[in-house]
Amino acid sequence: MLVKTIRIRAVAITVGLITVAAPFAGAQAVTDVPVVSPTTTSPPEPSDECITQIPGVGPTTWAQVPSYSSQLVVSVSTRRKSDENTFQRWEKTDGCWVLVSSWWSLNGFKGWHERPWTGSLRSPIGVFSMTDAGGRLRNPGTTMRYHYGPKKYERGGYKIKYPVQLYNYVIAINYNRKIGKPPRKNIQLTSGTGSGYWIHQRGLGSTRGCISLTKKQLVTTLQWLNPTAAPHIIMGPTQSISL
Repeated sequence: MLVKTIRIRAVAITVGLITVAAPFAGAQAVTDVPVVSPTTTSPPEPSDECITQIPGVGPTTWAQVPSYSSQLVVSVSTRRKSDENTFQRWEKTDGCWVLVSSWWSLNGFKGWHERPWTGSLRSPIGVFSMTDAGGRLRNPGTTMRYHYGPKKYERGGYKIKYPVQLYNYVIAINYNRKIGKPPRKNIQLTSGTGSGYWIHQRGLGSTRGCISLTKKQLVTTLQWLNPTAAPHIIMGPTQSISL
């Protein structure tokens, strides 16, 4: 169930790491206080229909998905300025895509942009590979390249009196970053745009551009992702990814 939240702008902050010059700087967050806890949406019952293209993904977007990829995450919002999205995991078996799970998730506070910039509070739109992970805690069982760094992945700059660990586990989204490097080693490929976009643990509300999941959902995703399946993420508002 998608829920509405009460936004308290003066209290504190949420965060995905987005930086150009200072990737380790803490960041303020936009805090949402849920009125009702969102529920997890169960995937539909299997059918005999063979899905060869993810529903809602248009031909231009679909053309960016490599034919050899057999794991896809689709993170889609109904509106461009929305900070809420549906986070789906899809897996291809015998040429057919099967929905593994569908969860409520959060993204950038101001929604989405094709080329988000530092401080824009927007998440990138597009199709990106996922190859590297890491976090404050030890590898939870993923076969992805994993960078364990208790002191490298701190609280994320929360301005609150109790700890909220956003970076227990993170999955790097390969937007404007050097593939193969630890997520915390933020080597940009193009200047003048943001970088350091991750899938990380949910904090108190919307992010600065990352995608956030619960700790359990994040661990499940990490254990599911398989480098040999060439996992990619399709992310953005429906009006963009439906093209």
